[in-house]
Amino acid sequence: MFRDRPRRTLSIAAAAMAAAGAVTISVLSLQPAAADGDKDLRLTTVQKVGTEPENPRTGDHWVTYFDLHTTATDKDGKETAGKRVGDASDRCDVVLARYEGIVTQCERVLRTDQGTLVLTSLTNRFGRGPYPTTAAVTGGTGSYAGAKGEARITLKDDGAAYRIQLR
Repeated sequence: MFRDRPRRTLSIAAAAMAAAGAVTISVLSLQPAAADGDKDLRLTTVQKVGTEPENPRTGDHWVTYFDLHTTATDKDGKETAGKRVGDASDRCDVVLARYEGIVTQCERVLRTDQGTLVLTSLTNRFGRGPYPTTAAVTGGTGSYAGAKGEARITLKDDGAAYRIQLR
């Protein structure tokens, strides 16, 4: 009887470890794949036309049209517009206006030969720019079909700098 207990204990321990391993494997398989499918884009927009009011109030909206470029970095590390790769537009609504500035909700569409990316964000524009914001990648077409991820955007007077991470 005493000899049987160690074997039974070992069997139970082995079964428990196997079960724990199965749970670990199933949990790990639910995790998104590492950086295999990730794609980083660095783009710059240059404003062509815009209808933003001089003194925006809550409820105001505007549209802006841009040329879309790759982002080039000069020898001093300053980012500038590189090769033109498409066009872009913003449609923004003022959701809060105060003396210090505004909060806008914007939908941005970036269009290239490879497809279109759609982004949406809520941005604080208090004080003087540039204004950094984070946008959600809400979809796309062409090679960006089903795109998900986020974009870090720096809004400037005449355009914006985009760092988009697709997952």
